[in-house]
Amino acid sequence: MPLRKTASLWDRLAAADPGLMRLVSAMRAVLGAAVSLTVLAALGQPDTSLLAGGFTAMVTSLAVSELHPRNQLITLALGAPLSLAALAAGAVLRPYPVVAGSVFLLLIHVAVHVRRYGPRGQGAGVFAFMAFFLAQFTGARAVQVPQLGAAVLVAFCAVVAVGHCLGHMTSSRVLARLRRSFDGRLRDVLRDTAAVLTAGPDAGALRPSMQRRLDRLHAAVLLIGDFLGERGVDGAADGPLLGYLARVEVAAQRLAVLVVRAARTPVAADDLAEADGRHRLAARITILRHQLASGTPPTSGRRTREREIPPAASPSLRDCLQGLDELAALLRGTAIPPTGASCAGRCRKAGFQERGRGTTRQALQVTTACALSILGGHLVSPEHWYWAVMATWVVFVNTESTGEVLLQSVRRLAGTVLGAVFGYGLATLAAPYGPLLLVLLLACMFGMFYTPADAYWAVTFFITGMLTMLLALLDTFSADVLLVRVQQTALGVSCGVLAAVVVAPLTVRRAREEELAHVLLILRRLLDATTPGPGTGGTTSLIRAAHDFDRAVESFRRACLPIVHPLNPRRGRRDRARHLLEVLDAAAYHARSLAAVAGRLPPGGDAAYATRVTAAAGRARERVTHLIRLTGRRTGAACLPARPEVAGALSLLSGERRMRRGRVSPRRRLLVHLDRLDLTLATLTRALDPPQPAAAQVQSRDAYRGTCQPPHHG
Repeated sequence: MPLRKTASLWDRLAAADPGLMRLVSAMRAVLGAAVSLTVLAALGQPDTSLLAGGFTAMVTSLAVSELHPRNQLITLALGAPLSLAALAAGAVLRPYPVVAGSVFLLLIHVAVHVRRYGPRGQGAGVFAFMAFFLAQFTGARAVQVPQLGAAVLVAFCAVVAVGHCLGHMTSSRVLARLRRSFDGRLRDVLRDTAAVLTAGPDAGALRPSMQRRLDRLHAAVLLIGDFLGERGVDGAADGPLLGYLARVEVAAQRLAVLVVRAARTPVAADDLAEADGRHRLAARITILRHQLASGTPPTSGRRTREREIPPAASPSLRDCLQGLDELAALLRGTAIPPTGASCAGRCRKAGFQERGRGTTRQALQVTTACALSILGGHLVSPEHWYWAVMATWVVFVNTESTGEVLLQSVRRLAGTVLGAVFGYGLATLAAPYGPLLLVLLLACMFGMFYTPADAYWAVTFFITGMLTMLLALLDTFSADVLLVRVQQTALGVSCGVLAAVVVAPLTVRRAREEELAHVLLILRRLLDATTPGPGTGGTTSLIRAAHDFDRAVESFRRACLPIVHPLNPRRGRRDRARHLLEVLDAAAYHARSLAAVAGRLPPGGDAAYATRVTAAAGRARERVTHLIRLTGRRTGAACLPARPEVAGALSLLSGERRMRRGRVSPRRRLLVHLDRLDLTLATLTRALDPPQPAAAQVQSRDAYRGTCQPPHHG
């Protein structure tokens, strides 16, 4: 029993943290810092060297963002000489504030500009910036450079050693962790699916939870695709694996859509067959979930299907049974896709290119903001001006538009204030106990890395708490120092927002339009891959295009974060942005389904079928072309009314008309997905270019359901 509980807890941890990436990063930082401090203390190094070693060990987890162990080692190898050079420059130039500030600004400009080269470029910039910052924080002098450099090298060696001890330096182990996370999230989807079937009138309240489970499952697939793209050495094995996971994801989402559609129809009190059928189907879903948890291959169930589901059950419930059978068949391994080239590499590279298009503009913004921070920081506190520069630097990390910078700034300031209050109380209580302060410092460091990036205020909270423990260890802790920390942070984020608004500003609207145009271009590429006929060699290109489309939608979602934030006072604009995201998520589901169905098409050509596919893809392509033109010439915000009844893409998809026939062929299903993708694009067209207000009042209620009525292909 204890072993079973431990395994269950580990599975939950793996599902919450895909591949245990955050856990490994946190452990690498904490253990790396602990080992560095132990080695340096054993060598009798002074406090400054101890600080440099622990700080560098922490920075490695900040700078290394690659998924593959080989790429992590390469970035670490690149970071060591960069850190030494920046540390030496910061120490040598520290007595000359003007020169040091100028060199710091030049370093910042280059560090931001190299983000265009992906995670390795961003990591190199972090190493250089943090090393120069370390020289200012420790008050290093030129004569201390050899000593501090040795401490930095000890920290890098400690991090590499800790990484090997954690088993993170093995590609197969990382992939196994990612697969385990995928399986855990799939079980969560199945649990919510079974709950919706038996919830009765309360089924609607469970839809948001199911939507979140599906989103987490999709995120796991994208993360695995990113890892396979970084590996990029075994395309013959990676291609089928990624295709298989995509098919399982589509099957799980289709089952969820069918279950939500069936649950929308209430069960009459005298309809015992329907109620019994729902409970039996929920039991089958639960059995499949338990089989996944125990590692037992799912059993077929064809012999007992009619006995388990009453013949009088509704057609929608039988659709759910077919969806469950398809998912079970995939999990049994009877539908593993054929060998093909890996498509993840292109997806990974495209994702970084999307976020690296404005590096020159952002380099100018960050440099200007940091120059203002240096000037203002010296006025607030000449001894701690670098804190303002640090605050300015971080608000531009993983942000593009002015709205994103503002949102990041608010989170940074809120986390700093809360962390200062928390740290002051904790440091006051633990000040007499040095070992306890060190333990609390490492605990805050762990929380800093294990906290999800979405909760950035919490990350900043732990950073400030860690700094407070450090100041207490160095006997420089006081309320005045914490107040200066808050003041410098407020100054830094203010300079960042000011620069984002004044220097080559990128508004939220413009950023969203650019990302939306990119989404549509990727979708057109997917439709181009569909035209030749997926059964004649286009499967790989379809999978590649579908993953590119998913990544583009995620970029659009990030661009919309300032608009869809709950605190946004412009509720109409927020609801319209959420509606766009829902429609794009529905389109992404049909795009993934196209790629999934393409792998199941029978061999051989059919001229009539190819003609129908070409015609359907052509109609959708024309719609996409119109949307691209529409995106380029829009001058005002869409006036689509709010849709409070829509809770996500799951509700939109479940509102589509049911296919009247029972089990449909893969060819017919591909045509249906093409038609529904076209109709989803029609909904997107109305969202971007709504009708006149008078007409909108009439059409808004059925804006989606009224169009998602695909023709029935015989």
